[in-house]
Amino acid sequence: MYESHFGISGPPFQLSPDPSFYFDSHGHHDALAVLRRALDAPGGFVVVSGEIGAGKTTLVRTLLGQLDTSNVVVGQVLTTQLDDAELLRAILLAFGAPSRSGSPAELGEALRQYLADLAREGRRAVLIIDEAQHLERSAFEWLIQLEKGGGAGLQVCLIGQPELRDMVASGDLIRLRERVAVSCHLGPLSPEETGGYIRHRLAKVGWSGNPGFDDAAFVEVHRWSQGIPRRINLLCNRLMLACFLGGKKHIDAALVEQTARDLRAEIGDTGPVPPELPVLREVAPPPTAPRGPEAVPEPVLEATLEPTPEPAPPVIAPAPASAAPVAPEPPPWPYAGGEARPLLCVAASQSDHVKAAALMRALAARSDLPVTLLVRCYANNAFERHRELFAGLEMPQRLINLGIAGGTYAGRAAELMKRFEFVVDQCVPSAVIVFDGSDAALSCGLVASRKGLPVMHVGAGIRTHEQAGAGDITRRLTDQLADVLYTSDNQANEQLAQESVAAERVCFAGNLLADALQFALRCKLAVPSPRERLALPANFLSGRNGYGVVALQGLQEINDRLALAEIIDIVRTVAHDVPLVWPMVPGTAEHLAKFRLDRLLGREPIAGRPPQSHPSFVQLLANATCVITDSWTVQEEATILSIPCLTVGSGPERGITVAQGSNLFVGRNKALATRIVWDCIFNGGKRGRVPEYWDGEAGPRIADHLAAYLQTRPQVVDLSLPV
Repeated sequence: MYESHFGISGPPFQLSPDPSFYFDSHGHHDALAVLRRALDAPGGFVVVSGEIGAGKTTLVRTLLGQLDTSNVVVGQVLTTQLDDAELLRAILLAFGAPSRSGSPAELGEALRQYLADLAREGRRAVLIIDEAQHLERSAFEWLIQLEKGGGAGLQVCLIGQPELRDMVASGDLIRLRERVAVSCHLGPLSPEETGGYIRHRLAKVGWSGNPGFDDAAFVEVHRWSQGIPRRINLLCNRLMLACFLGGKKHIDAALVEQTARDLRAEIGDTGPVPPELPVLREVAPPPTAPRGPEAVPEPVLEATLEPTPEPAPPVIAPAPASAAPVAPEPPPWPYAGGEARPLLCVAASQSDHVKAAALMRALAARSDLPVTLLVRCYANNAFERHRELFAGLEMPQRLINLGIAGGTYAGRAAELMKRFEFVVDQCVPSAVIVFDGSDAALSCGLVASRKGLPVMHVGAGIRTHEQAGAGDITRRLTDQLADVLYTSDNQANEQLAQESVAAERVCFAGNLLADALQFALRCKLAVPSPRERLALPANFLSGRNGYGVVALQGLQEINDRLALAEIIDIVRTVAHDVPLVWPMVPGTAEHLAKFRLDRLLGREPIAGRPPQSHPSFVQLLANATCVITDSWTVQEEATILSIPCLTVGSGPERGITVAQGSNLFVGRNKALATRIVWDCIFNGGKRGRVPEYWDGEAGPRIADHLAAYLQTRPQVVDLSLPV
């Protein structure tokens, strides 16, 4: 989200392996030369071990990019926590070979036949198995037999953590050790190489020196990352974000230390603080002189950083199904603050409140705009839950609670219009601002329109294109009555053009969620650490695969036990690979308890927690491996943060986040969800790109347009008109 601010073409410190960012450190250079020489001789095993994040996968992908694909077929297996039959199917799938159900023996014969066919074509196969330290002993024996008899020149490359090296050296795998053609172990970068690595990745995206790095900052990054590339990327990405949010242009050692300590607190790292290192006067770039294979020492390149043992993921019961009751809201009252012709900002849902806070902050920064009042439609806890977003906006004098609760849909709409008309008559507003074409937006928009007040629709032009979709009808009607349509993306602009909406009514402003998200990331919470704030066990957020977030807001399947059970099954399956934090809305918790599905969650590493404030949720989401959701709001937030997003359920996905962003639609397909999560773990998952104007400046754009609009529009209001 900071790329355009710094004038770079893309994220320089993404965690996913990318050969285009390969850095030729001394250790990686030597290992690459050894592997290149090993693959020149068909057959045998290649073993690559190293710490988590040392660059093993990037190294292997760089090597494979240099192979002649007309002669070599590469298959890659991304997970090994499978039984023998599942592993064989995964290998067949990796090579694109025909796969069918059957016993391990039948599947093995199908794979041998595929390899034999390749050999007759004069081609050979390279099989890459990631996380090989998790393979069962029987799998190693099967691979040995396959490589020796009928493998037809099969090359097997085993990639894993330091335990893999120990396994190969153990006495019970002597047959495997005899078949190893070469092995190498990737260690950390040196302090000098760390600075070169950071400059190298920044240069790849067109960095021109903004933000700048002190030499001492490079040393401090090495200290806190211990020279592990993945840790360097994580820390540097956070440093870039800190500079962006804080308006800074320079990174020094003090900022690195503070950011590193914040990261440790977030993930619950209670280990010893790394010792201070001497500050280097000059950080030299990596050597560029070519070094041939003859200069490479034989097989092993030792690391200096000992691996940290990983505890088993904790199992936590979900949050209680019942939630604390919401205190009744006071009845509506007329505004008596003395300002003439205020703006009324109508908020109904949780996301309305988040966007309203961002917009009100931008409007308050303009001296040529009247005061903005927040009109809360329903008796929910949205304002209290997100109170931090409204800090400094004098909300006690700017808040009007209509307090609509209970009743039928038609009854609520009628009562809302009645109470909102009373507010309009008392306040005589300059304009009414509504959000996202909701039922409340349409009801309040109708009241304002019939009284001759301008209606400003934020989030106009969005459609799901579902047949007979009530939501689309409401959104279209809100667009039709609004005087100004503020759109968030080009898809909405095109939709309104197709509906023949006059171009002068449309203003492309961007997404207010990006504004709110930036403010949320800057918020200083009373308990900064997500682990402590959510009362999570130690190391829950710092496992090998990171953690995921579940954000299910309004599932259409909530009343269908079978459909809800299928979604819970997806969540449980994902939790096998990535521990999950689930801030659970009361309605979902109640239905899980009603259908007795909550007991299934208690057996998995799933931490059920109460709903969080927006800053708390965003700061949790920002470091997640992936998010599972049915919410348009969360889909958009994940795209802004470049977090892979799995949309579950039967509700429509947010189109722009699928077309451009980080969202993938899963529905109720458990197998698809599993593949996507594996891709997140081993490849970084789908990150997409942030759509135009999702840059944190939507509020100022709306404020600029609104100020000009109100100056030119005649202020004629007839409050006597009935509604």
